[in-house]
Amino acid sequence: MMENMTIGRYINLPVVSQDADLREVARVMLESKEGVVIVEKEDGSKGYIDYNVVLKWFLMGDEASKVKAKDVAILIKDEDKVEPTMNMENLVKSVITHRDSQLFTSTNGGVIGKLSLENLIEELAKSHSGEKEKREGLERLIGMIIDLFPFGVALVSEDGEIIRANKLAMEIISENPIEVEEIRKMINDNREKILTSKAGTYYRMSTNILGETNNFLVTFTDITAEYNMMQKLRSSQNEVETAFSIMLPDQRIEARLKSVPEYMDEYDESTGMVKITGVIRNGGFRHVVNMLKLIADAFRQGLMELPGMDKNALVEAAILHDIGKVQPELKIGDIVNPKEVFEKGYFHAFQSADLSKALYNIDDKVYYLIKYHHHLENELPSDFPEVLLPMYRFFRLIDGLSAGITRRGSKVLMKINGTRIYVKEESSFRSYNQEIEMDIYTGFFNSRKL
Repeated sequence: MMENMTIGRYINLPVVSQDADLREVARVMLESKEGVVIVEKEDGSKGYIDYNVVLKWFLMGDEASKVKAKDVAILIKDEDKVEPTMNMENLVKSVITHRDSQLFTSTNGGVIGKLSLENLIEELAKSHSGEKEKREGLERLIGMIIDLFPFGVALVSEDGEIIRANKLAMEIISENPIEVEEIRKMINDNREKILTSKAGTYYRMSTNILGETNNFLVTFTDITAEYNMMQKLRSSQNEVETAFSIMLPDQRIEARLKSVPEYMDEYDESTGMVKITGVIRNGGFRHVVNMLKLIADAFRQGLMELPGMDKNALVEAAILHDIGKVQPELKIGDIVNPKEVFEKGYFHAFQSADLSKALYNIDDKVYYLIKYHHHLENELPSDFPEVLLPMYRFFRLIDGLSAGITRRGSKVLMKINGTRIYVKEESSFRSYNQEIEMDIYTGFFNSRKL
């Protein structure tokens, strides 16, 4: 049964490291849609974080940026765990005992997933049409727990009659009447629906057909915390972009960057051709914003305190490094030779540096960073200032990482220890997944495919 818990009573949960920040926790949470992530700590103990925990800390403002998963994870105790093979009656008793608490399942002490109350009630309801004695026992179990659930549950007949429902479900239905045809359509389309109560609570309505009976199970899950967290994340993103726009030396730079598209593509090693799979219309702007976020991350980890590192120069170079870039007009499905269609990187680097010098009177540090950011280190001219090498190495690193974030939606985890930088980059494009270790002082660089 445990081989695929997502179709049983238990749901696999995503895991984050104890040092993950809250934005990373929120991203993983939203991607998994389970509302809970497991935190693995160095001492072997495990904890969990849910939407409410993340939202609480997001509301703390700037303080949230300093918080790590290990700081807010709720410890999973032995009494919070149930055996995966526990029979239904004992499982129901555990639910009643724990009431509002999360229940997790474990094997040999390791947390695997959490008990899904929605799946549990569905399992009970699907068994409802059995022999009389068994049916009466199941009805008793359903009656014992249905009003304890922190979500609305309704059993609806194929004619639309409510057979059984808990108090919360009745309150929601009274404000948002449901038609049986709508339930059937939701099942056929394999979709859910978002409802809003008069009190401003958001509910996710899910439906399922119950086997032989042709009755329906309808659940209403409170997703207000999830919704608010998403709004907070969007607001945070908008604040970053607004702040970025305000700090630009010339508002025309924003328009210029937003006019530069970036492309998602698939590379065919056998032909050397790429197939365009996506167009990011404001890609140049997104790329710069993502670079600034990486600079901010490095700043928080103390990299800018090192001799030779100048945060302001890096920020200015990031903003201006692509203003001379020209991209071809391509569309999804186009198959092209990248060497023929895309201009060589050092062309737009030279042009961006010259434009920035002429228009914004940038200093030599910024000029060199922009002009040579597409050169390999062994290709640098002899007059390249050696004192700029640490910033040059870091700038090339974040330029590449930001490209992955912008074009592939990569998840980038960067850890800094003195002059050493450790990076883990992962996305759905597995060929690009890698771990990087580099030293900005010595130039040591090593990458390993994942």
